[in-house]
Amino acid sequence: MALPFQWPSSFQTAQAEPTAEVTLETADLVGEDDEGIAPNEAAAPMSLEIPDLALELPVETMGWVVTEQNGQRTTTWIVPSDAIGWHANSVGAGGAGNLILSGQQAKGSALFAPLALGDITVGQELTITDAAGATFLYRITEVSEPVPILGATEEDSNLARSYLQPSEAPILTMMTGWPDFTTTHRIFAVAELVERAGS
Repeated sequence: MALPFQWPSSFQTAQAEPTAEVTLETADLVGEDDEGIAPNEAAAPMSLEIPDLALELPVETMGWVVTEQNGQRTTTWIVPSDAIGWHANSVGAGGAGNLILSGQQAKGSALFAPLALGDITVGQELTITDAAGATFLYRITEVSEPVPILGATEEDSNLARSYLQPSEAPILTMMTGWPDFTTTHRIFAVAELVERAGS
């Protein structure tokens, strides 16, 4: 069953309400088992390390609430204030598919402020450690321009949606708000799996 995905409510600001919605098929959030760990064997991520920025960030599984909006069922992700949130219906660490992480940039501990500030850049390496202690090395291949939420066009919504789609390749997508002091846009960083670094 497809549920329309609404940007996480904890990303919303008091000044404005986001207008972009993304519809995701829960079963489609894992890619084919052609690279990386089989999606059903990939464990939950527990930490994200970005050595270039001397950051080691905790990762927690995000929950969501289902609400009724304009006669449609909608999911709203609950993003943690003091950790990075793992979209539980995306693939686990090192898995073949799209591992999706969301984080605050302006509230709580603002752990993804470096993404909003432009400190996370193409070519940087990061390490994900899973619940079993295995580590996976990823390399940033893309950092998006800010994608509007307020007054978003259909093209803007489609662009945002494209970052959250399934992948056959093992990739990591990080998402946060922009700029670093409020949320009028989204910004995304995509990383490819380089290797399983250890366990």
